[in-house]
Amino acid sequence: MGTSHGEEERLSLLYEASRNGSVTTLNSLLKQESLILHKISQSGFSETPLHVSSLLGHLEFSKALLTYKPKLAIEVDVSRNTPLHLASAEGHIDIVKELLKVNNKPCLFPNEEGKIPLHYAVMRGRTEVARELVKAKPESFSFLDNGCTVFHLCVIYNHLETLKGLVELELVISGKLLFSTSSDATGNTIFHLAVSSKQVETIRYLLSIPKAIELASLKNDMGLTAYDILKRSSRDFKTLEIQVMLMEYSGIRTENDGIFQTHSHSPSPQVARPRIRRKKKRNCLIRILKWIGGWFRHKGDWVEEMRGNLSLVSTVIATITFQSLINPPGGSIQQGLSQGSPNEALNCTMLYNNESYCPGEAVSSFRLQDQFLWYVIFNTISFISSLSVTLLLVSGVPMKNKALIWLLSIGMCVTLTTLALAYLYALRMVMPDHLRKNKAFSITIEASILAWAGLLVLIMVLITLRLIIWIVKKFVRAIRKLFTFVIR
Repeated sequence: MGTSHGEEERLSLLYEASRNGSVTTLNSLLKQESLILHKISQSGFSETPLHVSSLLGHLEFSKALLTYKPKLAIEVDVSRNTPLHLASAEGHIDIVKELLKVNNKPCLFPNEEGKIPLHYAVMRGRTEVARELVKAKPESFSFLDNGCTVFHLCVIYNHLETLKGLVELELVISGKLLFSTSSDATGNTIFHLAVSSKQVETIRYLLSIPKAIELASLKNDMGLTAYDILKRSSRDFKTLEIQVMLMEYSGIRTENDGIFQTHSHSPSPQVARPRIRRKKKRNCLIRILKWIGGWFRHKGDWVEEMRGNLSLVSTVIATITFQSLINPPGGSIQQGLSQGSPNEALNCTMLYNNESYCPGEAVSSFRLQDQFLWYVIFNTISFISSLSVTLLLVSGVPMKNKALIWLLSIGMCVTLTTLALAYLYALRMVMPDHLRKNKAFSITIEASILAWAGLLVLIMVLITLRLIIWIVKKFVRAIRKLFTFVIR
């Protein structure tokens, strides 16, 4: 039975509404034709409106469709994808939850490629979606994609956070699938894949799991352990870092565990105990240093992103300090004054001590010589520091080195501190004596100085500590590299 011209037009409007997420249009069409959702199968469209809205993330429209016709949740398109497949791949977590409320069976529906919704969520790194799918149908774990488990997919597509989320659920359920090997010609475990692709953080995470740590000793179908694969890979920094991690791991395991060893026999309990204590102390120190380093870890290339802003700020500071020098506090000696006729209006003849003066010179340089001298010193340091920061930023030098970032930070600290000091001396020169004795003024100045000094010391300590941590890491890596080649 075909469809009439009017029904085809209404179906076209229905699909247009699904693309726009228009619930109003959907309700209007249902009033005109209450069975329109039941006539979708008679149309020439390859998917249902729920496929379209789930793909595009129209939550309210999808909820309305599921309310009027819940069976749409199990319909498949030309590629045998359910709406859950599409919503999972796109990461629309709210739509996934609504679909699962109506019917969770599509969690186990493979499409024509043999992929279930969980596979797409893992491949795209949709961690929350993957967790929801597993909670709805724990059997999803047992479905393979071209011989690979979902844990293999996490490593293949390098989604560590998704791997962590799924491992937590799997350890609660059984913990057996972590040891599964791929059913292809290699028979690799997830540890083999992580080592072959040199995913340092993934390896570190797997070694931190008591149950998953045994993966390091398993052999694939070619008889190779993860360490054997590492030895056959190209020599670079990541290779050395992974090798050091595996060596540290082997140092706390016994020979009976079947893990590669650096000693021919197991250490006695009397020897092992202090070694474990020293290791705990070292790990504690490393955690503290990492925690401190995390305070200054920026997402993305922070310096490159802030280059223009910092250059603008340093230029503005240079302009301010330049202007404050040619327009000093208290003003300048005006044209028409000569050495023989001191300015009687200022009544400062005794302060000049018969010294020569010329138009354009700062009045404060005669009246308050010491304070004016310090004002000029701090103003000049701030000016030169800001110009140095600007020059470093506009020079095009790549800001990838921690030492350069530290130098840039120190330069800005010096610039801002000397600018603040110049302001304080300018304030002293222009503030009348009867106001300086005011208690509120004195408290404000002292509190401001203490607050700035405290903040400055904190920032200086933290950025210097960050530089020290970076230097220590470089030194330790160099020592490890040297040690690795020596033992070879």
